[in-house]
Amino acid sequence: MPRTARTIGNLRTIGAILAVGLSAIAAPAQSQDEQRTMARIAAQPAVKRALAYIEKNEPTTTANTLAINAIPAPTFAESARAADYAARMKAAGLHDVHLDEAGNVLGTYRGAGKGPTIVLAAHLDTVYPAGTDLTVREKDGRFYSPGIADNARSLAAMLVIVSAMRDAGVAPVGDILVVANVGEEGLGDLKGVKHLFSQRKDIKAFVGLEPALGADGDPVTHIGTGSRRFKVTVRGPGGHSYEGFGLPSAVHAAGRAIARIDDLRVPSEPKVTFNVGVIQGGQSVNSIAAEASMLVDIRSANAPLLADTERRIKAAIQQGVDETNQRWNSKAISADIVLIGDRPAGQMAKDAKIVKLALAAASAQGRPALLDGPHSTDANLPMSLGIPAITMPAGGSSGGYHSEKNEWWAPTNAFAAPQNVMLTILGLAGVQGTAPPAIP
Repeated sequence: MPRTARTIGNLRTIGAILAVGLSAIAAPAQSQDEQRTMARIAAQPAVKRALAYIEKNEPTTTANTLAINAIPAPTFAESARAADYAARMKAAGLHDVHLDEAGNVLGTYRGAGKGPTIVLAAHLDTVYPAGTDLTVREKDGRFYSPGIADNARSLAAMLVIVSAMRDAGVAPVGDILVVANVGEEGLGDLKGVKHLFSQRKDIKAFVGLEPALGADGDPVTHIGTGSRRFKVTVRGPGGHSYEGFGLPSAVHAAGRAIARIDDLRVPSEPKVTFNVGVIQGGQSVNSIAAEASMLVDIRSANAPLLADTERRIKAAIQQGVDETNQRWNSKAISADIVLIGDRPAGQMAKDAKIVKLALAAASAQGRPALLDGPHSTDANLPMSLGIPAITMPAGGSSGGYHSEKNEWWAPTNAFAAPQNVMLTILGLAGVQGTAPPAIP
């Protein structure tokens, strides 16, 4: 590593340990096996050239971040960005680049054909609807634009990792399957990775890229927050607000149900959350509402608590319906509850091989080895299937996620995270003549 980069890395180590945020914590002591393995990989001549390539070409990676982000990609409408990204994959030298039936873009960095298939993935979609202004504003070293951190930077990071390995002649043992997937955000409900794992039974490990959500440094996420999402539709007879007064209103019943939901108490550890995010209903100011709907989100990394909270929220909805019928001496109000999102919770042990390798990758670079708190990402799905999976940052600093006016990304030491990711996937896949695959 160049002396400047090593100095920056050492300063980051000291600074990050002193300024670790609440969501990122110092990792437990790593085993010597992973540290020795990662040190050998990082010292291998081709890998050293690839690490240097990533640092040297960070300006290009930043430019790619801006270019990718300029292409709209709302959930369920990622096709334009997918087509552009497929061309970028081909230019980076990946083989068998194609779009699958779900709209994911896939390409392979070929190994020796004697090892596991390791997935490196980042999602194409953003939370922002069609028509959102994606103009970039630069201020105080930050780039402001919707989706720039989540997840344009991650897509750009995958390209530089692949280009670096190709340029340096890095030869893994196993294949690295690079995936730009659809449907991670919102009601996409992990569409892309669900399809991927339904079709590919050869995947042995998964590394997803996301921004470092509210954390210092480049922490590794090993806990997947599960979520259950519902559309609740309340129905009633409807009528004129004056002539039909006395008939029960679907809007009033929905309001009672929401109040009952709001009264629920849930534990803070393990963390459980709930939210009524969208409410619709009614016809006019002088109509008794015949229909009202709401979208409900429930989250926790603890599957039993998630299930228990779901049961309690469904009971609260029914209570609101019953109380409204009782108030108006009626049986006309009813509620339908439809599941519209199911992200399974998952978790990798702190001493899982994939977690220890990712932490050792940071240590091999003279950087702090950090674990992040729970997050909901594409890695939830493989975790729930028992497949080794983690989420890693794509580099730089960022904030204001999911806020059209406030989302930003800054290229502060941005090359460091892609370097960590490359070392991690090489540890999993193995490097010919240097280290066998960590995953059988």
